[in-house]
Amino acid sequence: MNRKALLATLALALSGVAAAQTAPATGPANSTTGWETRFKAADKDSDGTLDKTEAAAMPRLAKQFDAVDTDKDGTLDMKEVEAHHATMQKRAVEHVERRFKATDTDHDGTIDKKEAAAWPGLAKRFDTVDGDKDGTVDLAEVKAAMGKPRQAQSPTPAPAAPPETKK
Repeated sequence: MNRKALLATLALALSGVAAAQTAPATGPANSTTGWETRFKAADKDSDGTLDKTEAAAMPRLAKQFDAVDTDKDGTLDMKEVEAHHATMQKRAVEHVERRFKATDTDHDGTIDKKEAAAWPGLAKRFDTVDGDKDGTVDLAEVKAAMGKPRQAQSPTPAPAAPPETKK
């Protein structure tokens, strides 16, 4: 996969968007993952595969169609989609681990707000990622935040009340 596509995928994973829109495959016991539901909806001819036309209903998947089509048959099946998703999740975790290590400049196993300034995405959501509210984040807290939608990490303030109208 080219560097741009990998970085885009990692950015999505780190922002939680990918995790919010997809569910990881957990094996046969979980027969309806988030991907599977969306895959079935896109599979208009119900043949268990997506061609490029059907994949267009899943834009992120369509963008990476050729990379996901590992058997190069011109279609994607659920095994290919789930394998690709698992690979991207693994790469995202590895990226976060490297980024965490590089950001932890005092090598104490945590990142404080000063260190977090070197990682703008973390700095922006630092207080939310700091689950135990100790003023630092450890790798487990950062990884836990990866699986949450941004909305869950940093709630938006309630909208202002509409202005009163005079009668």
